Amino acid sequence: MKSQRRQQGVAMLTALLIVALAVIVVTSIFVQQRYSIRLSNNLQDLEQTYQYAYAAEKMAGVWLAADIKETKDGAYDSLKDNWAQKIDPKPIDDDNGQPIGELQVKIDDLQAYFNVNNLYDVKTKKPSPSMMKVFQQILVSIDLSPTNFANAIVDWVDPDDQLTNSNSAESDYYLLQEKPYKASNALILDTKELYLIKLDDVSDNEQRKTLLAELMPLITALPTTTSINVNTAPANVLTAIGLTDPQLQAIVQKRNDTPIKSVEALQQLVQGLTKEQKNLLGVSSNYFRLSGEVRLRKSRLFLNSVLFRSAEGKVHVIMRQFNRVSPPPEIEPEAS
Repeated sequence: MKSQRRQQGVAMLTALLIVALAVIVVTSIFVQQRYSIRLSNNLQDLEQTYQYAYAAEKMAGVWLAADIKETKDGAYDSLKDNWAQKIDPKPIDDDNGQPIGELQVKIDDLQAYFNVNNLYDVKTKKPSPSMMKVFQQILVSIDLSPTNFANAIVDWVDPDDQLTNSNSAESDYYLLQEKPYKASNALILDTKELYLIKLDDVSDNEQRKTLLAELMPLITALPTTTSINVNTAPANVLTAIGLTDPQLQAIVQKRNDTPIKSVEALQQLVQGLTKEQKNLLGVSSNYFRLSGEVRLRKSRLFLNSVLFRSAEGKVHVIMRQFNRVSPPPEIEPEAS
């Protein structure tokens, strides 16, 4: 009798153990299934955010192309153009019309800033004297010693390993750093590359970043030689390249009223420009940045696309990154 009860007890414990194991297995499968479904939904949402980002690029391209037609010959670009206006956030709805996200973008003129690749003339394969002089002026304006930095940038860009200045740097200098690397020997793709370039005798990376912090809002890096568009350039950029207060105010007052439509009109408006400033300043642009973000449910994607617009109005994406873009400095100063 005792043996039979013992067998029954063992059978019951075995059954309970099997049931417990079955519950654990089923629960595990259920949790894994929920995780898989959630992961699948998240990946699907992320893929959709990419599609909205690509659509935003197409939309920006349409606006920029239309601007060529609106200005007839496309001879000038200004902050009064449609592409430069504030773009209201675009809601994203599901199939039932319920809001599930938002697209928010803006277009900035990259030719509102000094292009550091202007320092190297790819045709002559030598430093550009006029652009070097302007860049030296920019460095002086932010109290950064200009002694050797411009030459170091040229040596970073040019394809050879010959120093343009005895205090400049090529790959042999960078290979001796704590974390060795070589000079790019190509045009600068991102202004953050300047943090890697020799800055006189400053070897500490954090100190280099601190010294270059004031330079970054004044510059850009574009793949061809470009002018600075006086219709869109911030006041600190125009001041940094050596424009006097009267020259700056003349430009600001004019563009606040109506865009400066030609280089000839600019030179008639602003007297006393140096030869270097005349070579650098323009009224039109070819390079623009589309920035912003796409939010879709729990997915979030930042946009950072560089657009090139040809003289014929064709727009191409020449760089695409998905990172947050720092807001540009204020465009308009107060006109006295």
